[in-house]
Amino acid sequence: MRDEKDICMFCDEEIEEGDKVECKKCKSVYHKTCFDELQHVCMECGEDSDLNEKELKESNLNENSTSVNTNLDKNEQEHITQQNSNKIYCTKCGEVINEGQLFCGKCGTKVDGKEVNQKQENDEKINKYTKSKSKKKYIIGIISVAIIIVVAILINNSIEAEKQAEARSEYLESVKTYQAVLLIAGINLEDIADTTQKYWQENIFEHKHGSDINAAIQNAFDDKSSQISKAKEYDESIKELYTKLKDIPEGSEDLSNLLNIVTNSYNSYTDFYDLAIYPEGNYTQYSDNNNQRTNDFLDDYRELKNYIETDKEFDTLESESDTSE
Repeated sequence: MRDEKDICMFCDEEIEEGDKVECKKCKSVYHKTCFDELQHVCMECGEDSDLNEKELKESNLNENSTSVNTNLDKNEQEHITQQNSNKIYCTKCGEVINEGQLFCGKCGTKVDGKEVNQKQENDEKINKYTKSKSKKKYIIGIISVAIIIVVAILINNSIEAEKQAEARSEYLESVKTYQAVLLIAGINLEDIADTTQKYWQENIFEHKHGSDINAAIQNAFDDKSSQISKAKEYDESIKELYTKLKDIPEGSEDLSNLLNIVTNSYNSYTDFYDLAIYPEGNYTQYSDNNNQRTNDFLDDYRELKNYIETDKEFDTLESESDTSE
């Protein structure tokens, strides 16, 4: 009866003894050639039965061998398995194809040198896929790191630019403060110097303010003691501000011209301060120096004042100050 025979699931024909391949999972049977045509995928359960292909190859080897040593140790069995996996088999009947053969010795099918067993092809595909996937991961990793670095640089540059802008604003504010203190200090020094010059003249020509020049100068200082005290306080503030202004913030190197103007005004101020607080020489020298240093101070101060009034950046500072208030 039909159910007592082995019938191929693929062609529905009877299977002769020695030509049978069985699925390891569902036990469905096939002709060897039919199973090759199915590429070793069972029609019943859909499993890829590579083990059956191995059994097929081993059975072919056993049919062609007159004797097999069943007492091979484990290392020898592994060696044979490795050799078999590297061999080429007929794509039609599964017969082992020896090196240099042009036709299958069993079924006569022409051998294509590019045809290798399915397991080797699968392994190569897997290796290529694995390498390709690893390469993609590596590239993606490099790109990700590059993006992180670029973003970090942009953020750092943004923070740095913000810091530089803030430092620039503070510098310009200090210039405005310096100009305001310089004006008050200059007016105060002018009052002291003019009083000293007046007392000196009146002592010489009108015999006032003491018996000699030194007494006249001391009387002038006594009368202007509060102004002299303020002059010394202003001097400390101006020195502190100028020391700060000498360091132009990073990124604001274009303010070097402004610093030159500030420096000129500071130098003329210190000359004027020394004249008013430490008078020396004779009356004519003092009078000439007072006029010259007063004019030098006023010229340099006006240049600084004009710079601040005409530079739009200072207008922006005033707008921001009004908004914050």
